[in-house]
Amino acid sequence: MARKYLPLRGDGREYRLRLTVGGQRNLRERFQEETLQTVLLAAGDSERLCALLGEALSWPGSGNDCTDGEQFLDLLVDWGYQGQERFGALAFDLAAASGLLTAEQAGQLKGALRSAVEQAYTRMETPETAQEEKTAAPFLRA
Repeated sequence: MARKYLPLRGDGREYRLRLTVGGQRNLRERFQEETLQTVLLAAGDSERLCALLGEALSWPGSGNDCTDGEQFLDLLVDWGYQGQERFGALAFDLAAASGLLTAEQAGQLKGALRSAVEQAYTRMETPETAQEEKTAAPFLRA
């Protein structure tokens, strides 16, 4: 039986990512939260994302030459990964490949994250919103 994993390719190499039960336990012990919560927070938290990647690269039989989450995150950036949307999608796809989410749930989470990011930037670009925020928080004015 073939093992299921999330393949990522870059620089002519393939990396195989999967969160095993042992990896999930390591994350739960490190962050004192359920693994799914770590996955959900990883898009905006580089410490969690690096830990998630490190565990996902290190499963027995993966064949990965890089198993350090921080180094791998740097590789991803070199390959063009950027933004919370892209890193969140990676975390959700990894969770789906590892059996923590269904593909449909991962897709729904990606859509929700995309919408949240778009709304945040829309609010920043809208002059009325900027004025409301200045009025609501005068202590933030220079």
